[in-house]
Parts: sequence; C-alpha cells; structure tokens
Amino acid sequence: MTIELSLRRRAIQCRYFAILWLSLAVIILVGTYFTLPYIAGKTLDSVNQIERGIAHGDSTKTAQSSEDKSFLSLHVFALTTLALGMVAISCACYLLGRCAFMELDSAERARAMADALCISGNDFPTFEKAVSFLVPKSQFLSNSKLISAEDLKDFAEVLKKVR
Repeated sequence: MTIELSLRRRAIQCRYFAILWLSLAVIILVGTYFTLPYIAGKTLDSVNQIERGIAHGDSTKTAQSSEDKSFLSLHVFALTTLALGMVAISCACYLLGRCAFMELDSAERARAMADALCISGNDFPTFEKAVSFLVPKSQFLSNSKLISAEDLKDFAEVLKKVR
C-alpha cells in the first residue's frame, strides 16, 4: 500500500469521525430539548413534596416565615441545578462540534497531502512546493488564513511542472 492510499484512507476515516461527532452532538441537544420539560417538572414536584413535608412538621407562626424562606431557597437550588446541567450539556455539545470540525480540517489536510504526492511523484522539491500550496492552512492550529504571495508563486511553478 502506498502512502497516498494511506493518506486518502485516513481522510475518509476523519470524515466519518466528523459525522459521528456532529450526529452525537445533535442527538444530545435534541434529546435534551425534549426531556428538559419532563426533568424540570419532576424536579419541581420533588421540591414541592419536600416543602410540604416541612410545612406539616410545624404549625406555628414563626415556622411559616421559615417555610417561605426554605421554599424559595429550595426552588432556587432546583432551578440553579437545572441551569448548570444545561450549561454542562451545551459545553459538551460545543466541544463535540469543535472536535468534528477539527476532524474535517484533518481530512482536508490528508487529502491535500495525497494530492501533492500524486503531483510531485518522486521529486522532493516539487513535493514541498505542492504541499505549501495545496495543504490548507489550519484554522485551528494557526492564525494565518490568507494565501501569501509565496504560495501563489509556488502554485504557478507547480502548475508549470504539471503541464
């Protein structure tokens, strides 16, 4: 097996992983969207049951003011827990999506490297020039996103050699 075929197989594998990560993130988000009202309702029902248990224990006037405070604090605690759970799920889905886009970037780089190998054959200087032009600058690993003048010169030289 040649290096070119290995690089193309790795590019296909990266694309499949990107599809897996994106579909997993979407499934988690959709599942959260549909189950959140049920979970929130059950959580608030549990808080109300706890609040009723506290209310039946004491029947004095001072107990009423402490019940109101405990009722409010229990509801704030339940809603804060739900909000933190949503933040954790959102963060996890963001990281899954980010990983998917990194896989897509890796797939493009492997595919471009295989193309550069096809163009250059056994000529290493041509291979270097083809790689400098064909392999995209990584969005995730570097800050430069524009094609420089040197890249355009290298591209012209590669095209002349290919023709």
